[in-house]
Amino acid sequence: MGWKILVSALAVLFLIDMATVCYRYLNNENFVRKSKVTKPYQASAADREIFKDTNPDFRVLNIAVNTFNDASTSYFHKSIGGYHGAKLRRYQELIDHQISPEKEKIVNTLTNNPTLLSINNTLGKLPVLNMLNTKYIIYEPARSPLINNSALGNAWFVENYKIVDNADEEIAALNNFNPDRIAIVDKRFEDNLKGKEIGNDTLSVIKLTEYQPNHLVYSSNSSADQLAIFSEIYYDKGWNAYIDGKPAPYFRADYVLRAMIVPAGDHTIEFKFEPRVYKVGEKVSLVSSLLLFLLLIGGLYYETRKIFKSKKIIN
Repeated sequence: MGWKILVSALAVLFLIDMATVCYRYLNNENFVRKSKVTKPYQASAADREIFKDTNPDFRVLNIAVNTFNDASTSYFHKSIGGYHGAKLRRYQELIDHQISPEKEKIVNTLTNNPTLLSINNTLGKLPVLNMLNTKYIIYEPARSPLINNSALGNAWFVENYKIVDNADEEIAALNNFNPDRIAIVDKRFEDNLKGKEIGNDTLSVIKLTEYQPNHLVYSSNSSADQLAIFSEIYYDKGWNAYIDGKPAPYFRADYVLRAMIVPAGDHTIEFKFEPRVYKVGEKVSLVSSLLLFLLLIGGLYYETRKIFKSKKIIN
């Protein structure tokens, strides 16, 4: 019995020692209530008002917080702002040169005896926020948000385009243009437009019908070929486009958005996130699993043979 008491006593001493050492690095300050973890932010009156919108996709600009260093808006909505350490440089450039100045225009209007007319006039002159489909603007959490009727929606057709020489000219052209009528295209994507006749069909329609973070589905109808602009960030390293299930080319327009020539007629347009590295990783994982399985079977077979041989020798 003496050795059992000794082992028990040592175990208790070890546990006490480990607890005191661990407590130096991990203590009550490092823990929060479960309710705070599962629900870190409380929805404001403005958030609850936005929740009533059943549209599958729109964006929210919150000027009541530090727009580009705040996480609460992104917790509830698709936010124009927010923070991420791996933010796309092109989008950061858009923030610096276009979004921040347009945000200041809204703030200036709201702080100078605003009227509904002056607010709507200001919102109608924000080309970048409108092409980013900024439908709601939170300016006071306790009040209903501003509704931006000038937001261009998920996708639209333009009647013309302008070719520019480089990225500097492309972002500069966003200062004063009508994104619902014209697209700004870097000349490196010019081949996507060569020989294409873009019709001016005022009855043409394109709309988002299904939304998932990695799969977007649109339907389109037009009597002539159209140049479509999609209010989604252009990223060709994984995003593939399809028209009626067949691969289709797309390109960048308006510095950050996706664009595509959509043929006349009724069509289903899809964007799928299918990064090549993921497919390669799946294949490597499958091969590795098969090799591990074969090694396991081989090991079991080898050990079984050894057992049978040893029994024969004993007999």
